[in-house]
Amino acid sequence: MTLLESIIASLLLSVTAVVCLDATRGAAALQRKSAAWTQAVANAESELATVSSGGLALSTTRISRRPWRDGLELIDVDVPMAGGASFRLTRLVERTP
Repeated sequence: MTLLESIIASLLLSVTAVVCLDATRGAAALQRKSAAWTQAVANAESELATVSSGGLALSTTRISRRPWRDGLELIDVDVPMAGGASFRLTRLVERTP
C-alpha cells in the first residue's frame, strides 16, 4: 500500500466516523424531543381526566370548556412545554350536571 492510498483510506475512515457521530447526535436530539412530547401528552391526558371528573387543573395548564350539542361539551387542555411550545388536547365529553 502506498502513502497516497493510506492517506485516502484514512480520509474516508474519518469522514465515515464524522457522519456516524452526526447521525448519533441527531438521533439523541430526536429522542429528547420525543420524550418531551410524550410527557406533554401524558400531562394533558391526566389533566383532562381530572377536569372531566370535576377536579381542578394545575396552575400551569390552561383549560377551556365550550358547550357543543345536547349534553356534550368540548374541553381544550393546553399544556406548556419547554421552548415556548404547547400541546393542545381537545376532547368531546358528556356535560356534567
